[in-house]
Amino acid sequence: MYARVVVYTYDEDKEQLEAKARAAVIPIVTGTPGYISYGVMFDDDKVVSISQWESEAHAKGADAALLAWVSANTTMKPDSRFTGELSWLELAR
Repeated sequence: MYARVVVYTYDEDKEQLEAKARAAVIPIVTGTPGYISYGVMFDDDKVVSISQWESEAHAKGADAALLAWVSANTTMKPDSRFTGELSWLELAR
């Protein structure tokens, strides 16, 4: 299983950004092959995007699609980007 984590900075209204991103990003990730999960955290002027994918190719494909949407539609700028195989993942039963 692979994960994609991106930390963005932003300087627009949080509620508007969240609504706009949720409406566009959810169809992007759920329509991308290998999708497992997606989540977002807001912390001051940072947005953290976390997703899980079945393979590295799926994670990288989603990364390219999401970066293209973010660049074209928001003020968010990637601060840190990580895509890689999870060493371990513990889920609640």
